[in-house]
Amino acid sequence: MATVTVSNQVAAPVSKVFQLFTDIEHGAAHVSSIKKIEVLTPGPFELGTRWLETREVLGLADSAEMEVTAFDSDRAYTITHHKAGIRIDTKFSFEPSGDGTKVSVEFELDTAGLPPGFLMPLNWAIAGKVRDVIGHDLSDLKTFLEQ
Repeated sequence: MATVTVSNQVAAPVSKVFQLFTDIEHGAAHVSSIKKIEVLTPGPFELGTRWLETREVLGLADSAEMEVTAFDSDRAYTITHHKAGIRIDTKFSFEPSGDGTKVSVEFELDTAGLPPGFLMPLNWAIAGKVRDVIGHDLSDLKTFLEQ
């Protein structure tokens, strides 16, 4: 498994930050790399919520069906999706910090279904790109929240 963690400080209370991060319907308005969101399960953001997310990745449109696989209101949630035989879990954590919120995003690839060492030569490139994408997403959301 490969894991990348990125954190950022946001000058807003946890409840407001959590609310924006879980506002999936308006995700494309808040995160510049998200081009389209199609909600597949109506209702509030909760365990089992699913949506189809289309992002621009390396200049190309890439779609994935996302699902909330863990949920703890105002504290943390995990989104899971699958790509090319790899399970991808992204955990978002929210902690009060000073006058704001510390947001941490942990991105984990489960390569159990692939031959041992299959991604080893690419791990550094994948980790770097993931760190950039998550950092950019966090920056977009931080800017929106702090306006």
